[in-house]
Amino acid sequence: MQNRIADNLAAALGDTLARLGSVKEDVDQQLRAAVANALDRLDIVTREDFDIQQDLVARLGARLAALEERVARLEGEHPSDEAPASEPPAAD
Repeated sequence: MQNRIADNLAAALGDTLARLGSVKEDVDQQLRAAVANALDRLDIVTREDFDIQQDLVARLGARLAALEERVARLEGEHPSDEAPASEPPAAD
């Protein structure tokens, strides 16, 4: 009799734990979907995309600095007699 009660109790407990496990999985899945939906609406980029863009900006910055240095060197070799483009021509 005691064994049968213990078996019934263990079976009921196991069934309850199994149901709780599936409920936990359902809640987990719904929560993940809600968070993913909220992040999609915020238009957030992935870390991978951010790192790629950051690397690209760093390379472009280095390239720009090299070009600016080259232009300054070329302007030093060939000084211009013309007025800078930002100044308007003199009125007659």
